[in-house]
Amino acid sequence: MPGCSCERATQDAHEQAEHSHFMGDLLGGKLDRGAYVALLEQYLHLYRALEETERRFADAPEQAGVLDSRLDRVDSLEADLADLREGATPAAPTAATAEYVERLTALLADAPERYFAHHYLRYLGDLSGGQVIGRLAGRHYEIPAESLRTWRFEGIEKHKPYKDQYRVALDTAPLTEAQREAFIDEAQAGFLLAKKLFDSLA
Repeated sequence: MPGCSCERATQDAHEQAEHSHFMGDLLGGKLDRGAYVALLEQYLHLYRALEETERRFADAPEQAGVLDSRLDRVDSLEADLADLREGATPAAPTAATAEYVERLTALLADAPERYFAHHYLRYLGDLSGGQVIGRLAGRHYEIPAESLRTWRFEGIEKHKPYKDQYRVALDTAPLTEAQREAFIDEAQAGFLLAKKLFDSLA
């Protein structure tokens, strides 16, 4: 996607999501383990939809070089929640999560470039800021390392080279100009949906 400059184009929406009150309080140690568990519960709904939708686009040329089973998070989320819920009833999706899930399923059924935007936001985010979430959650809420699987990517030992390779695949993806614009539009929408999800937990 030469000249896409996706990160610059979505910077404002990214900063809004990143600086939500809920995430600020969670990472600042102002909440409790239950708040972290609540975040993982909503993420589980989200990633189930993300990874189910991915199967539709397994052969899409727009995403060659980025779909990678090592990025999948559902099994890790389920394992962490099994450790941390302590028998509690699983939480239903909030209205904001349900809206996000709906966009990842029905609304993106025939738009691989728009799905690609969510793949980019979620997984590169987990390989970047997600590492901070895992580290601070472990420290503030006394979560043992073995219950922070969500933030570990087995088989991806060095995150920076992997992210660099992903960005090369993004920049060279065979997208039309209209698809590039749709990608950026969807990435902006994805960040705002993430902020709504965080706000729903505040």
